Amino acid sequence: MELSKQDRMLALVASKTPDQSVVDFCARHQINAACFYYWQKKYRQTEPVPEEEGFSAVELDQVSGAPVATVRLVGGALITLYDAAAFSYLPSLL
Repeated sequence: MELSKQDRMLALVASKTPDQSVVDFCARHQINAACFYYWQKKYRQTEPVPEEEGFSAVELDQVSGAPVATVRLVGGALITLYDAAAFSYLPSLL
C-alpha cells in the first residue's frame, strides 16, 4: 500500500532530529526550507497535545479557620487542608 504525499511528508518531518539543522536536513532530502516549515506546521497540528503532570496552584479567596493539616510532598509541593472532611480526598491526590 502506497502512502499519500501528506503521510510521506509528515513522516519525513517527524524523522528530523533536534541536532540537525533545517538547512542540512532539507539539502539531504532535496526539499526547500519553505516546504519543510509548511509540513512541520501540519505535523504539529496533528500531534496530540501532551497532558501536563503534576499539580496546579489554586488560590483561595476566603479561607475560614486555621489549617487542619499541611502535607509536604517529595518534590516540595504543599497540600494544605482546612477541613477534616478533605482527608477523604487526599488518597486520590497522592
